[in-house]
Amino acid sequence: MTGVHSTRRTTAAAPAGWLRWLGLSAAGGVAAGIAWWLAAPGGAFYGQGKDYTVWVARDLVLAGLMVLGGLTAAALLIRWAARHGSGAKVRLVAVLAGGLLGSVLAWRTGVFAGDLFQTPPDNMPSPSIVFSLRSPSVLLLWPLATSVAVFIYAFLAYTFVPPPRPGR
Repeated sequence: MTGVHSTRRTTAAAPAGWLRWLGLSAAGGVAAGIAWWLAAPGGAFYGQGKDYTVWVARDLVLAGLMVLGGLTAAALLIRWAARHGSGAKVRLVAVLAGGLLGSVLAWRTGVFAGDLFQTPPDNMPSPSIVFSLRSPSVLLLWPLATSVAVFIYAFLAYTFVPPPRPGR
């Protein structure tokens, strides 16, 4: 009877765990979007969005935040897998999907903050010039950094951990 109860609890906890990792990544994306708008040139504190020389720096700030988010997600996932062991593959997929969702939310949150708190000049061809993303490939850096960090950790753990001795 106890085995049936624990099986039900494990299968019920699996979707909730998956959604939790997805939700944490999405929340991290919103925080990264606000940080992007605050820290990037042409954002809240310095630089002019209409100056095309700051567009690359603005995209690089978001790229750095995406890599940071991916490495943080990988570190949390590796720590969780070391403690619990099972279910790490499902959670890796959730973290990668959440990373993609988080990066899109970061982009849209930053642009929304720029639209909300900045007024574009009248002579602009497009209001998105004031604060926007010019290189959409930056959005792939979060899941890419997560997958590379998990791969390197798994490779090093597989390579340098001695195999178990027979009889133990």
